[in-house]
Amino acid sequence: MFSRIALRRAPRVTAMSVRYTSSLKDGSVAQSKGFKERESAVESEYVHKQEQAYLKKLKADIELKKVELEKLEKEHSDAEKK
Repeated sequence: MFSRIALRRAPRVTAMSVRYTSSLKDGSVAQSKGFKERESAVESEYVHKQEQAYLKKLKADIELKKVELEKLEKEHSDAEKK
């Protein structure tokens, strides 16, 4: 009688463990939709910051070139007067 009870319980325990371990695949977190969206958002934010820094640098260069152009125009007008 004890052997019948032991035989009935053994398959249930192994069946439960198989169900829980087979549900996940390797790399399933990296393939999830939420992870992709977050990664895309972080990447977009990084690119935006890089573009803003580049534009700031270009604007500073433009201002320097304007000052240089004004200086050259002044020198040119002084040379024409002589």
